[in-house]
Amino acid sequence: MTTASHAQQVELYRCSVSLRTDWLLLRLTDSDGVTGWGECSDAGPVAAVLRQLDGWAEHPLDGGAFTRTTLLGGFQQARADQAARRAGLPLWQWLGGTCTTSAPSVELYATLNRAPGGRAPAALAATAEAAVRSGFRMVKLSPFDSPGGDRLAHLGLARVRAVREAVGAGAELLVDCRERLPLSQLTRLLHAFAELRIGWLQGGVGIDRPEELAELRARTDIPLAGGEFAATVEELKAVAGLLDVVTPDVRHAGGPAAVLALAAAGSARVSLHNPAGPIATLHSAQLAVQLPAEPLEYAFGEVPWRGDLLGGAEQISGGRLTLPSGPGLGAEPDLRHPSVTPLWRGTVDLAGLTS
Repeated sequence: MTTASHAQQVELYRCSVSLRTDWLLLRLTDSDGVTGWGECSDAGPVAAVLRQLDGWAEHPLDGGAFTRTTLLGGFQQARADQAARRAGLPLWQWLGGTCTTSAPSVELYATLNRAPGGRAPAALAATAEAAVRSGFRMVKLSPFDSPGGDRLAHLGLARVRAVREAVGAGAELLVDCRERLPLSQLTRLLHAFAELRIGWLQGGVGIDRPEELAELRARTDIPLAGGEFAATVEELKAVAGLLDVVTPDVRHAGGPAAVLALAAAGSARVSLHNPAGPIATLHSAQLAVQLPAEPLEYAFGEVPWRGDLLGGAEQISGGRLTLPSGPGLGAEPDLRHPSVTPLWRGTVDLAGLTS
């Protein structure tokens, strides 16, 4: 799933979203003028991303460290988009997918932790209620993000209770611990989580700690999810049987081909991790439409102008995203949008990128 390897023009743009979030959008342009778009948001500090781009421009580097792998994910997304555009095919079809409709769609779930409005239980509950009113049947919160301290577990549980009360019994509630609690504290919450009918518990223990993950697995029947930062099949094989849901990310895994390999690595269900901007969301949706995947993550309510950035190409209704019908991603970011700033421009030899 790669194009011919040669030097191409690379442009990196920052889209300023909030104090917490910048979307980093990457465009490739080939010598024949064909373009492709990828996203490498959350690759680390912007200065580190720029240093990595400078390094690739001077001499090819293999992926490995987190920033390099996530930037590689942006490159490989853009290469796939570019190749599908050149072939005149929607990206999902170029990737090998089949579909019975000309306008495929994927179900989304609403992740709440990027929305404004505060982290108090009542504020998160209001955001969750708004998501359900918008048509999402599944919501996820990260209840242990802030503040820290000994009472974080109690505050997190209060947040989960408030969201469950707000969305009612008809909506599925997911919890992402983001590895913020020691296992000893997390296990004391498992009974309450079970009573609150949690759909899955994500990031309770990272996949880099298989012994602790096995202990968590033995202590609860709640489905466990994880693997959003996995970049190799070997990382998932090390925790085979311990996760009910694997959550690869098209940015952090290193691109579309890497996600497909991770999704096929075992028998766990697949739900693509995607608290990201609209370019990564479209790339993830193009993958999800061809996988037997659970609903795709979507950063609900982050900014009101999100849809404007792609000129309305991110079509969401009733908690579903309908894919654009054009070739490749079928969408172009509006570089005149006031949130967009150019960060870097240069030439990169794609022959040096890990495929």
